[in-house]
Amino acid sequence: MISQRGEQRSSLFYLIYFIIFEIMIQNIRFVIAICYLLISVQSSEAQITIVNSDMAVAGDTLRVSIANFAPIGTDVALTGANYTWDYSGLQYTSQDVDTFLATSATAALYAFYFINSPINPNRANVASRGIDLSAAGGAIPVSDVYNFYYCSSSLYQQTGFGANISGATAPIPYSAKDIIYHFPLNFGNADSSDSNYSLSVPSIGYVEGQQHRVNHVDGWGALTTPFGTFNTVRVVSELTGKDSLYLDTLGFGFGFPRNKTREYKWLATNSKIPELQINTTVLGANEIVSSIRYRDIYRNSSTNVGLNIHQASDFSVNVFPNPSSNGDCYLKVNNSSGSKLKVNVYAVTGSLLLALDKSLDNYSSATISLSELNALASGMYRISVVAGNNSTQLCWIKK
Repeated sequence: MISQRGEQRSSLFYLIYFIIFEIMIQNIRFVIAICYLLISVQSSEAQITIVNSDMAVAGDTLRVSIANFAPIGTDVALTGANYTWDYSGLQYTSQDVDTFLATSATAALYAFYFINSPINPNRANVASRGIDLSAAGGAIPVSDVYNFYYCSSSLYQQTGFGANISGATAPIPYSAKDIIYHFPLNFGNADSSDSNYSLSVPSIGYVEGQQHRVNHVDGWGALTTPFGTFNTVRVVSELTGKDSLYLDTLGFGFGFPRNKTREYKWLATNSKIPELQINTTVLGANEIVSSIRYRDIYRNSSTNVGLNIHQASDFSVNVFPNPSSNGDCYLKVNNSSGSKLKVNVYAVTGSLLLALDKSLDNYSSATISLSELNALASGMYRISVVAGNNSTQLCWIKK
């Protein structure tokens, strides 16, 4: 009897131990599952925040590549949360190095006007070289251009610029500053700023400029360029403004509005400058890319293969008239390897506008009308032509 009770107690203890052990195992599995879920969520929603320490400082030198076209199949307008932008197909045409300096490393007059002092309304703590306009000619020679910026924990703004005008060093501070970023920079942020400047040129007159900037952080996610893949946030800035000119020789002045422009900038932590920046000009319903710049490594120009084109040495396609003033567009095709043409028309932003199928009656030489292009707005377009095993890409401008 005692033995049976002992066996019952032992069986009961084993049962209790087994239940406790199973509960512990299930809890461990549950904890592991929760941890895995949290890690997965964290990985898929790795939004970043851009702060002032992610901006360029004096002494930074950053190589950039310049491209003419966005890759076929991309559309600069597409964005969103946890978005993937693939610009790996960018082909550089040239390279540059963005160099950032202390204000004290510029001309003495610039250093005085933009001295990094809390009591200076034009305070700047970093400068970069601007576009040298001396080679462009004109009645007033402009060279040795610098842009001046002030970066703090709360904002990044341009406080002015300087240039050598007709041989004279001219600091040009903004009376109202151009606020490029507000920190911290997060997805969904939106802000705006107004900036202006005026410049008097002795015995000639004066010019004034006004600008309105609207910033919107409209996306975050993975950006891929030829330089690599980066976790980014994207900032879109829409710029409008006007310029005024008064001429002493005429005794009157006039103003003219600037074209609306947009800056698409992808920023990564510690990238210093945008990993990719695409600037566009908005003309009515048409948005035309004016520049594409992305961070890159040094590339030998001899390795630049340009557009991805496969064609026999005797195959050729020409587009005419180019530019076209009335919208007419024709393709002159020589030595095609097929009787069918596949013609795709892209905006310079990369978005597909038209997909056309055309027939060739004569393989050796044929002229094809692209009357469908008459409906396009004025601007620059990329035309991709595939004929059998041959393909090529053309640039066409409609005035």
